[in-house]
Amino acid sequence: MKRFFLKAICAGAGIVLAGSVGVRADLLYQNTTTQTGSILSGFVNGQQIGEEIWLGTLLPEYLTNFSFEYYSQDSSWSGTVTADVRFYENNGVLTNGYASPGTLFYDSGAVAFPNPISYNASPASNTLTAFFELSDLQSLAPGVTPLDPNFALPTNFTFTVTFSGLTGDESVGLPIFEPPGYGTNYGDYWYDASGTWQLLTNAVPVAFGAEFNGSVQPTPEPSVLCLGALGGAALMAMARRRQQRG
Repeated sequence: MKRFFLKAICAGAGIVLAGSVGVRADLLYQNTTTQTGSILSGFVNGQQIGEEIWLGTLLPEYLTNFSFEYYSQDSSWSGTVTADVRFYENNGVLTNGYASPGTLFYDSGAVAFPNPISYNASPASNTLTAFFELSDLQSLAPGVTPLDPNFALPTNFTFTVTFSGLTGDESVGLPIFEPPGYGTNYGDYWYDASGTWQLLTNAVPVAFGAEFNGSVQPTPEPSVLCLGALGGAALMAMARRRQQRG
C-alpha cells in the first residue's frame, strides 16, 4: 500500500494564485491555524491526493471561495508545475467500508503554481496558499468543470489536488495541521494514481491546510459578478468536534 512520508517544514506565507472578485460569507471549514511541523510529501506527477471533510451545517450552503496550502523544498523548478484541484461527492464505491469520491462537481483544470521557496523573504518560506475565488470556481475556461452556482454543498465531500510538471527529484507536498477549528476531517486521506481510490493512513493523523467559505443563498452567475451585483453575508462560526475513522 502506498504510504507517503512526513517531513519537517519551515514557516509559511500566503499568495493569491487567482486574482478575482471575492465573496466572503459563512465560514464552513477551516484548518489553517496550527501547523504540526510535518508535511505529507513524496508526491509524483499524476497522483490524486485528497481529504474528505464534514461540514456539519444545518442549512444548505453554496461555495463562494476555497484555499489550501502546499509545500516544496526545491529552490526552483526547471519547468512549469501545475495543480488540478477537484471536488467530489462521496457517493462512490465502498473502500474500507467508506464511500469513495464519486460524482465530480468542480475541476479547476491545470493551474500553474509558483515555487514557494523565497530566499528574499524574511524569514525564508517554502509554504504558500492557493486561493480560488468565486469567479475562478465558476470559470468557463477550457479544461475547467465549473461549479454550478445552484449546487448546494453536501455535508460530506472530498477535495483533491493532482500535481504535474515535476522533473528529476523535484518534489511537492501538503503541510499537516492540527484538527480544524471549523468543520471536521477524519485523519486519513484518499489516494488515486491508477483509477482506483485507496483510503490511507499515516502514523499520525493527516489534516491538510484548507479553508472553505459559503453562502446560504445560491451564488451569482459570472455575468452577474461582472456587474458587481454581489450580496454580503454575516460570518458564522460553527465549531465542530474532530472525528477519526476507526
